[in-house]
Order: sequence, then C-alpha cells, then structure tokens
Amino acid sequence: MRPSSIRTSPSLMQQCSLTVRLRDLRPASGHVRRLPAVVERRVSALKKLQREYAQVEAQFYKDLYNLEQKYSAFYQPLFDKRSEIINATCEPTEGECQWEVGVQEAAWEEMEKEYESKGQTAGVPRFWLTAFKNAKILDRMIGENDELVLEHLKDVKIKFSGVEEPMSFTIEFVFKSNEYFFNEVLTKTYRIRSEPDDSDPFFSQGPKIISSTGCEIYWKEGKNVIVNSVKQQKCEGHGSVVPTSGDVPRRSFFTYFYPEGGVLDATTDYKLGYFFRKDLVPKSVLFFINEASEYMFKNFDEEAQEARVFTFKNILSDSVTKFRQAEGRIPHCKPGSFIII
Repeated sequence: MRPSSIRTSPSLMQQCSLTVRLRDLRPASGHVRRLPAVVERRVSALKKLQREYAQVEAQFYKDLYNLEQKYSAFYQPLFDKRSEIINATCEPTEGECQWEVGVQEAAWEEMEKEYESKGQTAGVPRFWLTAFKNAKILDRMIGENDELVLEHLKDVKIKFSGVEEPMSFTIEFVFKSNEYFFNEVLTKTYRIRSEPDDSDPFFSQGPKIISSTGCEIYWKEGKNVIVNSVKQQKCEGHGSVVPTSGDVPRRSFFTYFYPEGGVLDATTDYKLGYFFRKDLVPKSVLFFINEASEYMFKNFDEEAQEARVFTFKNILSDSVTKFRQAEGRIPHCKPGSFIII
C-alpha cells in the first residue's frame, strides 16, 4: 500500500494535535498555549491538588520540627553535664572517664603539655575556643584578638521556639565575667518558615531560614575587638597637620552578632546558624579533639562540607546510613532560601 493511501481517523489526529500542544507548553516564558477548555479545566484541578500536597508537606515539616523541639529536652541533661565538666563544676567519675577509642596518645600528650605549661588543670580549658578553631567555617572568622575573649566562653546552647510560637531557634553564647564586655549571654536568633511561598505555591522544600537577628554587644572601654582605634593625621591647607582618630574594622568572630544586614551576607549567616545547630553544639567534643571530619564528613569534599544542605527527608533516610553522600549537592544557596534541618 502506498503511503498516500493511508487514512488517519479524525480522533487520532485530534489526539496527536493535543499531544503536540502539551509538549510545546513553555512555562519558563510565563505564557502557556491555550488548551481545549475541557483539558484546561482538568489541569486546574490537578494544580489545586498539587497546592494541597504542598500544604500537607509543609505540615509534615512543622511536625518534624516540633519533634526535634521535643527531643531537645532529652538532649539537654547531657549538654548540662558536658558544661559542668568543661567548667569544673563537676568532676566525672572513673567509670564516666573510661573510653577505649579516644584520640591518639600523641594528641593527648600535646594537650596535656599545653595545659601544664599554663598551669590550667580545672575542667577543660579553652574547650569552645579549640572547637571553634578546629571548624574551618569558624576558624577563618576568628581574629587574633578574638581568642582571648573566646577563652571566657562557658557554653553554647540551642533554644527552640515553643510549639505554638512561630518557628525559630536561638543560639546562646554564655560567657564568664570578663574584661571585654558586660554581656553575660550573646544571642543570635533565626526565624524559619515551612509554608510554600505565595509566589510558588506548588513546592515546599522544607523549613528555610528567612531572617536572623543578632544582639548588641556592650563593650568595655578600649576592649572592642571588632574595630581597631587608630590615630591619623589629616592634612589641612598650607601644609598644616591636624591629629584625628578613627575606628578601623578588623576581622572578628563577633561581627556574627551584628544586627540584621550587618557584615555577613545572608548565605554565610544562615550557613553558620545551621552549622551551630546541627553540628558544632551537639557534637562539640568531636571538634575539640579534631575528629569531627573523621566522624561526620567522610563522604564529603570541602565544598560539600561547607554547604551541606539537606531536607528533612534526607535526614530520615540517613538514620540508616548516616551522613551518606547527599543526592544532588547544592554548592551555593541564594540569600533567603537556605534550607535547614
């Protein structure tokens, strides 16, 4: 039979035409070629179902957040005990000190020599400073003048908002009385949302940090490590010189507490909040003994380590194979859309 003699039914031609029109939809352009009214009506129903799915998924993330908030109460006695040992308010028993797999003997000997040279034997001196410096994301922020201040850091805590309150968490940095500032506690609060954005109601990517708020640091006179007070000479007309003074900003961890819109860009700020909440605070001893990378990041290169972005579903599956290589690594998150867990 010659090709010209093949006959095609009208219904088949209509289906082919509809298929082509569906294939040619271009949502990226913002315009959709018009479908037959009956099909467009059905697509509208499907879109409504998709929006309802996103809303249910958002509730799932809220419930999971509330579960994390609940279990934070079970973690707290362990963190309190840790703080007591670090700050020499409690001496661990012989049984509590037995640990077969500890750090290498050479590492212990080096720490012991350092403490003996400084006459420090109470608690675990410089615990948080050492943990900070062993975390690459924090070490690059710590200026030379910060270390003396961070030696006074007693504890770092994570506080979650209540079940009926808007989702947020606060990082509390508790300091001993010191010569640098009057504050006993420095805080950084991160607000979270899990609902789909109004501009994109069909997708819920999990809770996202949407903003942060630092705190005012009340520095004692001449002790502000964020700026360097320098004397300058200003040249006036006719060669005269007038002495002036000014503050020159310098690298410091304490810029982290600047109010919203301060020194840190949003992506770095949110990344730090995530890091404190999920890594450094609950696993601080691993950073102190510099074994965090061995235990936590075996399957991550440096880029992935600094931008570990997971959804809650990743973490649920990771309970079986913890910290496995995430599918679809995200090396950079635009400000305002950093996904947290």
